[in-house]
Amino acid sequence: MRYLALLDRALAHAETGAIVLLSTVALGLGVMQVVLRYVFNTGFPWNEAVFVTLTIWAMLFGGSRAVRDGVHVRVDILAVILPRAGARILDLIGMLASLALTSFFFYCGLQYTQFVHQMGIRDIETNVPDAVTYAIVPVTMAAFAIRYVILIVEWVRNPDAGGRSKHEEGVA
Repeated sequence: MRYLALLDRALAHAETGAIVLLSTVALGLGVMQVVLRYVFNTGFPWNEAVFVTLTIWAMLFGGSRAVRDGVHVRVDILAVILPRAGARILDLIGMLASLALTSFFFYCGLQYTQFVHQMGIRDIETNVPDAVTYAIVPVTMAAFAIRYVILIVEWVRNPDAGGRSKHEEGVA
């Protein structure tokens, strides 16, 4: 568990750093483009593509962080009416399904990114290889999968709190 805690903290720091950096750069580019367009009647043709890409990257890292904090979107309709044991089983089923899905997305995203890299395709506006843009899928899905593995291990090791967020359990 100690290694999982270290992995969790390292991933949390990496996610936070990525979210802050990517969001700040995207915000700066967005403001710059608005000023250039509406004050100076000019702008950069690549700005919109880079702004959107950076924003998507930041939001996907935010989604991974939301899984860690237990605030990711999920449906709890059945969990509310079931006894605690039933709700825990639903938590496990949900985490296993999420792990399977994010692992599948990781694999497919990696395959597609490698394919695009082999093709040598570049974005028309930015001249950045499309493989860099598409790498968002395997990178962020790996983070999601790691999060779900950690949650599943916590679920197994702690029968009273596994699968529930630290915030929900009052440990924020």
